[in-house]
Amino acid sequence: MSKMIVTAVGVRGSGKSNAYGAMIELLKVQQRDSYYLTACGATPEERLRNSGIINRYADISNGFIQTGTMVTTDFPFAFGGHFRPDIPNYPLLDMPLVDYSGGLLQTMLQDGSEEATKLLHRIMDTDVLLLFADANILSEGGEPYDPEPARRKIALEINTIFEILSTQQDAEFVSKPRTVVLMLTKCDSTLIPQELRDNHFQGLANRALQVFDPTMRFCINQSGWKLAVVPTSTCGDGNSRTWRNADGAYQSEMTAPPKPYGFDTGLLYGIMCELESRVRLGIDGSDAPPEEIERKRGFVSPFQWRHILSRLADQESEQTQLYRRYVGNLHSILDPLKGIEYFEI
Repeated sequence: MSKMIVTAVGVRGSGKSNAYGAMIELLKVQQRDSYYLTACGATPEERLRNSGIINRYADISNGFIQTGTMVTTDFPFAFGGHFRPDIPNYPLLDMPLVDYSGGLLQTMLQDGSEEATKLLHRIMDTDVLLLFADANILSEGGEPYDPEPARRKIALEINTIFEILSTQQDAEFVSKPRTVVLMLTKCDSTLIPQELRDNHFQGLANRALQVFDPTMRFCINQSGWKLAVVPTSTCGDGNSRTWRNADGAYQSEMTAPPKPYGFDTGLLYGIMCELESRVRLGIDGSDAPPEEIERKRGFVSPFQWRHILSRLADQESEQTQLYRRYVGNLHSILDPLKGIEYFEI
């Protein structure tokens, strides 16, 4: 399989851990538009073990995860589709996701740590970056809206990271086309004013763009980068109750079985944009065969060797053709949802 790096970033409590469970629930095999997440692994035994890890994070009967992540957790995902009879039903992409503690963002800007360094380098290497923003915090404040309080709470570290990376002399980070998706979490909250909910959360999306303005402007100015805003919910509208405790912290409880939305849209959008970029640039994302491969005498004949090299070239072409088919089908699904389930910037 080819590999795609997807990274989720957000402060503690922004909803990253629950998002993984929701993604799995929304992208089960045979579910949303014939796209699916499954466990990756080199052997059936490894895939079974990885399935166990994934299932523990997607137990919808237990309402997913209720607390933030304190330790780094690997999600051994693979992504595939079976939307046409001539498309192989095995996974297209090895797409491991990592759930980092939100506290690592603050650690980066203070004393640092080995885990914080790993997260920074993961951000620099990522193909699709999912930025998480709590809708409750975006809802604070009246009009005219002052984005600074929310910026300090949920966007300070992320904005700072992008400001630092944008001034690096090494242009590797900015030269590679990437997709950034701003995920507005907890949109089921009963505390969100109606004027921010209207027109599919357009008001909330506008606030998020103001809060993450330095990051958004950076992404918009990069050639080939794609940017979108997606309202999401783990519980589903009408299935939870949200309140603030005496300390001002937000708390919520489910009042009905969860019906998550938005996380699949954000992930599929990111995958579509990355595959489209690979098709345009002629990159298949897999380990390319060396330009010159030594043929050992006595193992294969010259004719067989030419056939092997031809097949290697054909495989690369077949991979690119698969990317193109995925891109076309994803556009047919996602384009009609623009302005409804997501906003492209």
